[in-house]
Amino acid sequence: MRRAHPWILFERTTRPPGVVQRDGLRLASPARACLDLARREANPRAVVAILDAVVDARLCTPGELHEELEQSSRRGTALVRQALRHFYPT
Repeated sequence: MRRAHPWILFERTTRPPGVVQRDGLRLASPARACLDLARREANPRAVVAILDAVVDARLCTPGELHEELEQSSRRGTALVRQALRHFYPT
């Protein structure tokens, strides 16, 4: 078992995120980080708020979120998939 700071969460994955360099730090892409956070959220409104915040900040597009979601595991993505639909009204 690894100990970490309370605000850091380690997850196992079969698909490690691509790395983005920003101010000398190695980070996951905004789309991957956003979806990893949103997958852990149980409140549907909070999921929409997370997706909106990233798109409004122009860190990624709804298309990039959709593409990342299609490539990731389906585990924990029901609310995220539902929330992502609000970008593409029918």
